[in-house]
Amino acid sequence: MEGRTLLRVGIFVTCVAFTGLGYRNSNGDNSDAIAAATRAACSSEDCSASLEQQARGSFGHEYSFKTTRSEAGQKVPKQVIVSCERELVLIGDWHCAAKSH
Repeated sequence: MEGRTLLRVGIFVTCVAFTGLGYRNSNGDNSDAIAAATRAACSSEDCSASLEQQARGSFGHEYSFKTTRSEAGQKVPKQVIVSCERELVLIGDWHCAAKSH
């Protein structure tokens, strides 16, 4: 094979791999991402979170939780939006952070 042919095959294989990883992120099992997002939404023990909405894309996910926290002896409901991204764009562990409280 010529150098150009090898280059074309290499580019094709790379594109197919990135497409497969992006598809897995947007349509695959997201139970580990939901668990990390729930921990980010409810960081204290006196908090409960209920998943209301989710938006999943190739490069990250956003989750909307309805949380209930105990403050001064009363339960206070709040809406929390959590953004999750992979450690290395398309691969790695999920890292989530609350965008709003």
